[in-house]
Amino acid sequence: MASRGLDGSRRGFVGFMTSLLALAGLAGCASIDTSTKQRQVASMLGFLFPGKEQPAPPPEQVAVINVPLRIGVAFVPDNGKAEFRLSETDRLKLAGQVREAFANYPFIKEIEAVPSLYLEPGGGFENLERIGRLLRLDVVALVSYDQVQYAGANKWSFLYWTGIGAYFVEGDQYDILTAVETGVFDIRSRRMLMHASGTSTVKGEATWVGFAERSRQARTASFGSAVQQMIGALHGEVAAFRQRAPKDPMIKLVLPPGYNPGTPAAPPPR
Repeated sequence: MASRGLDGSRRGFVGFMTSLLALAGLAGCASIDTSTKQRQVASMLGFLFPGKEQPAPPPEQVAVINVPLRIGVAFVPDNGKAEFRLSETDRLKLAGQVREAFANYPFIKEIEAVPSLYLEPGGGFENLERIGRLLRLDVVALVSYDQVQYAGANKWSFLYWTGIGAYFVEGDQYDILTAVETGVFDIRSRRMLMHASGTSTVKGEATWVGFAERSRQARTASFGSAVQQMIGALHGEVAAFRQRAPKDPMIKLVLPPGYNPGTPAAPPPR
C-alpha cells in the first residue's frame, strides 16, 4: 500500500514538473522573442500601376467634371494576413467617416461607400472604370494604408511561468504605427484631383492570454485616429481645390445654372 502511495506521489510530482516546464517554456517564448513584427499594406501605387515602381506620367486628358458630382469611397486591397486584416465592417465604418467629410459640400450630389469585393488586387484604373459604370460614379476617393505592429515581452513577462500570470500580468507590449492616405481621382481622365494623409501611433500592454484581442482593438483605434487626421487634411485640400480648379487648364468644371464654385461650403460635420 505504501509503495502504491509512493508511486502515486511520484506520478503527481512528474505531472507537476511537466506542467511547470511547459509553462516555463511558454514564458521563455514570450520573453526570449523580444520583438515580432506584423505589417499590412494596401498600396495605392500597387493597385493603380501593378508591376511598376513609379506611377505613370500625368494624363494629358482634361478632367471634365460635371457638378454636382457622384463620388465613391473605396479601400485599396491589402496584403495582410487574415487575422491582422482590417475587417470589412471596419472598412465600411471608416469609409463612412470619409463620406461624412464630403457630405456638406454643395458640389457633391451623392456619396457611395464601395464594398471591398468590388476592387481587385492590381485592378488599376480599368477596375475603377467598371466600378464607376456600375455605381454611376464620377470620382473615387481611393484610401490606402500602411500599418506596422511591433510586439514583444516587457519586464513583467517572467511572471508568466506561474501560469496565473498569463491571465493577470500585462507582460506583452505593442507599438502600432499607421499611415493612411486618400487620393481623389476623376475616373474618366484618371487625373488626381486631391490628396490627403494622416498618421497615428498607439502603444499599450496586455496579458499573454488577452494580447490578440487587445492588440486588434488597438490596430482598429490606430486606423480611426489616422483617418480622422487625414479627414482634417482633406477639408484643407477641398478648399484649395475649389480655388484651384476654375483656373486649372487641365480641369473643366461643367456647372449647373446659377452655381458659383467660389461659394463657401457648409462647415464640416462635428
